[in-house]
Amino acid sequence: MNTDPMAVRDLFAGHYFLFAFLASIGALQIAVSNSGIRGLWLTPHAGITRILGIALILTGIAVFFLQPLWVEGPWAAGSVEADSLTREWGKASWSEIAGARNVNDIHGGLDGVKQTGWFALAVILAFFVSAVVGTLSMKILSAAQSGNAGTLTNSDTDGLEGLSNRSYLSNLPISWRNFRTDIRVLWRGELAKTDRWSLMRMLSRKGGSSE
Repeated sequence: MNTDPMAVRDLFAGHYFLFAFLASIGALQIAVSNSGIRGLWLTPHAGITRILGIALILTGIAVFFLQPLWVEGPWAAGSVEADSLTREWGKASWSEIAGARNVNDIHGGLDGVKQTGWFALAVILAFFVSAVVGTLSMKILSAAQSGNAGTLTNSDTDGLEGLSNRSYLSNLPISWRNFRTDIRVLWRGELAKTDRWSLMRMLSRKGGSSE
C-alpha cells in the first residue's frame, strides 16, 4: 500500500466504531421498546423508539459501507481491484464500493482482536447514552402521565423490572441496595446446594454407606 498502515488503521477504527455504536444503540432501542424497559428509551414513546432503533441500524450500515464514496482512504477509484498493498489513496467509485473495505489487517485493516475491543467500547457507550438520555425521557414521560395515578411507581422493584418504572440512574441505587441485602442469603444457600453435590461429599457418603 502506498500509504502509512497506521493511518489506514486509524481511519478504519473510526469508521468501524461509528458503525458499531449506531448498530448497538439501534438494537438496544428495539429490544427495550419491545420489552417495556422505559428507563433506556431514547424517546418517551415505544413506537417512536422502535422506529428510531431501526433507523439507527440502517444508518450505521449505510454510512459504513458508503463512506468510501466521499471519504478518502485506501480505496481510490481504479485501485480497488488490486490487492490491499498496492491500492491508492482516494475516493472509491460506485462500481468498486463492494470491495473498498476489503483491506488486509497487515496493511492497516482491523484484525479480530481490535474489532472486539472497538465493538465492546461501542456497546458500552451505546448503553451509557441510552441510560443518560433515558433519564430525560422518563422525566418527560412522568410529566405527561402525571394525571394517571400509579402509571409510574416508586416501588422497591429493581433490575430490569425496575427500569420499567424509573430511569437507570434512579434504579441503580435501589438495585445495589437490594443486591447487598440478598447476596448473603443467596450465596449461602447456593453454596450449600453446590456443596451437597461436591465430589468429596459424595465419596464420603458412599464410604459411610458401605460400612
